[in-house]
Amino acid sequence: MKILQVISGKTVNGAMTYCKFVSEQLIALGHEVTILGRSDGWIKDNVDPRIHFLASELSRSPSEINRVARWIKDNQIDVVHTHMSRGHAFGVILRLMTGVPVVATAHNRSFQLHWRMNDYVIANSQATYDYHRRVNRVANRQMEKVHCFTDLERFKHVKPLDITIVKRQMRLKGDEFLVGVVGEVVARKGHLYLFEALSRVVRELPNLKLVLLGRFNRNEAYVKKLRAIQLRDKIFCHVKWLGLRWNIQDFMAAFDLTVVPSVEEPLGLVALESMAAGTPVVASRTGGLPEIVRPGENGLLVPPKDPIALADAIIKMAASESERQRLGDNGRRMVQAEFDPKLLTRQVENVFQRVVANRRAA
Repeated sequence: MKILQVISGKTVNGAMTYCKFVSEQLIALGHEVTILGRSDGWIKDNVDPRIHFLASELSRSPSEINRVARWIKDNQIDVVHTHMSRGHAFGVILRLMTGVPVVATAHNRSFQLHWRMNDYVIANSQATYDYHRRVNRVANRQMEKVHCFTDLERFKHVKPLDITIVKRQMRLKGDEFLVGVVGEVVARKGHLYLFEALSRVVRELPNLKLVLLGRFNRNEAYVKKLRAIQLRDKIFCHVKWLGLRWNIQDFMAAFDLTVVPSVEEPLGLVALESMAAGTPVVASRTGGLPEIVRPGENGLLVPPKDPIALADAIIKMAASESERQRLGDNGRRMVQAEFDPKLLTRQVENVFQRVVANRRAA
């Protein structure tokens, strides 16, 4: 098949990396893939060179819509696969203009009018599926759940030296209990509730170091609020703000525990990545996270926005290294079995084949 992936974001995020990885998996299956995205977007310079890139700002001007629609017809595209809000809206317009079927992957849970206008919707978790069924009224026959996935290979090749290097970069003494949080520092990620829990955790675990990996802006009100809590509770020396890093796998393998304190999380790729690294997870019981984190098997779940429960869970996990090892090993096995990229890409491929066959029959 000839597949056009449409992605509208600029900066790297879960939807962007999934678009990259699923495109590369589809290429490996023998399909021809083109990505339609912004010329200054992250994906343009970070995708397999076998994948063609078509630049577009995805504006809904008649000239741009007509240009892309002509390209789709000239190149005999079989199916369009869209990601992120602007990409989804652009996709349904292309569907009307070209007659080419459109499949939209739902990476989030929000009320939008375009969902029912697609040929098919792929929900990235059961929680996302239930939301779009209930709120956006997408019919069961028009939607199914296929978990998004991440690149698991990079977690299989982390060496002890890689872990030693990142620990040296963090200037650790060697006896710290490392807790990692990965993701952009924004309100929905729930850093606030973890920071509110830290003073109690530090009293119980004076060797704790919290490592924040992800984009942040020192001038944003939310970041200033977190830093004010550090000052108020005198925990500055327990928190390391490392910003965006590209060797996430090395850091996750170095962590003793990963915390995902999100208020809203449609799936939770960070939890998957942590388990792929063999590191257990404490996460909020929200969105798709309960589909990944299984209490007593590969981590713990706590209510969202609950600093006391977060503190209790972290302290409990710190109490036993052997228990963390057991949970980490279970998590690695679960991710490899249930979130295998080849298996999940086959499910996406099956969706494409069905919608293309249905459109041709119609």
